[in-house]
Amino acid sequence: MNAATEHSPGSRLHELADEVFGPVRAPRGTFERKLLLVRSAFAYGGLIATLVQVVVWLMIGVITAHLDAPWWLWTAVPAAAAVGLLTLARRWRRWWGLAEAAREEGR
Repeated sequence: MNAATEHSPGSRLHELADEVFGPVRAPRGTFERKLLLVRSAFAYGGLIATLVQVVVWLMIGVITAHLDAPWWLWTAVPAAAAVGLLTLARRWRRWWGLAEAAREEGR
């Protein structure tokens, strides 16, 4: 394994994209699985809605020869924020669980 590519920004971005858009890898019936399913719904829903709106926006620009303000951002930004917050919630919950386990081992 190459150490230079192991920690490169591209590999981290690829890991994040795989985590968000890849299959849900959590045991059934757990809170983590529910959180990941909701995050996947926001990610895919926001992506599809934004792509449709960008295509419509570009078609309007081609027909009228004038690009209006990027109104499709009203869908893209909240969806991206929801995915980001759910990703942070998952990582925080995982970190909190590890901290609790370490505290229990120390007792």
